[in-house]
Amino acid sequence: MIVQLSADSAHVAEPDDCARLHVTTSLPADAVDGALRGAGIGRLDAEDALLDLEVLRTRARAGAREPDWDEKWTKMIDYARSKGWVTPDDGAVRAHVEYGADR
Repeated sequence: MIVQLSADSAHVAEPDDCARLHVTTSLPADAVDGALRGAGIGRLDAEDALLDLEVLRTRARAGAREPDWDEKWTKMIDYARSKGWVTPDDGAVRAHVEYGADR
């Protein structure tokens, strides 16, 4: 699952791929926090994005095609939680940001 971030939107690409999660963008680093917030999908925390779980799930689910997507989503978030990548309130998941890419 890839969140493609631009200045005015955040598109969830490859929503059926719950084996990975990251953000891609061609924006400069100092513009990423504002773009995440403006798109309503999260915020920047140091070098990583904190993606709102409810928003991410809703957007990903809308494009998913796999019949077992909900199970895959749960496994992905459970794995992230086991690594400490989910905030204590279960509101956001940490994802790395790949700069210079907006595929």
